[in-house]
Amino acid sequence: MECMKFVMFGFNVVFWLAGAAMLGVGIWLAVDPGAFDALGAVESAGMDNDMWAIAVYTFIGIGALVFLVGFLGCWGACISDDSSVPLWIYSILVGICILGEITVAILIGVYWTSVDNGGVREAMEYDCHNKYMGEDTTDALSTSWNTMQQEWECCGSNGADDYQYSYYDNHTITATDDIYIPKTCCINYKSGSTEDFTSCQNGTAGTYYEQGCYDALVEFLDESAPIIIGIACGFAGLQIIGLIFACCLIHKKSDGGKYV
Repeated sequence: MECMKFVMFGFNVVFWLAGAAMLGVGIWLAVDPGAFDALGAVESAGMDNDMWAIAVYTFIGIGALVFLVGFLGCWGACISDDSSVPLWIYSILVGICILGEITVAILIGVYWTSVDNGGVREAMEYDCHNKYMGEDTTDALSTSWNTMQQEWECCGSNGADDYQYSYYDNHTITATDDIYIPKTCCINYKSGSTEDFTSCQNGTAGTYYEQGCYDALVEFLDESAPIIIGIACGFAGLQIIGLIFACCLIHKKSDGGKYV
């Protein structure tokens, strides 16, 4: 049994490191302004953005729980042979972690694949053309677009031309018909800036972000989704091995058995 105890202890040291990694990735996604705020711009496309939020916060919660799991696993492996209570608690918590990690992987996978269709692109194009009201407004959709365009350095759904003859162009801009690009598409724009961005808003090349926000959204998910899914699935597999060792220890403790 002593050999199995050392193996169990080693696994739980790895669990602590895994918990730190999960917390780090989860917190990065939670505080990234280009994620939660910007994803509000595509909610009207039929995408369930709560799915992303639930997955990220579940990921953070599991990361925190792994710290407790690691402690209980080490405790259960090191205490006297006649007590298996910590290992039972450990096994239950590991089971919860495994289910949570599988859930996170599924939610992120579903959300990721739902973006890759023409309906989302068209809905984003419709919203920025017909509903966007400007960089100084406070409505939720315009605020989300402003955040997305600044944080992801993009403009419109497919590009700046999405704003030509748009609601923003026809109802918000009154100085000249030549101005049609929002300031948040301008490369040097910062919120509250008093700089003259006329050349950018006129469409002068090199002064505004040329990539469309749909492509930026796809790039964001292509970068972050595989990381989350890979970590969740990898840790779930590792914890399944830890769970097997815990069950073996519980069995040997209850039988009073000894391993050489």
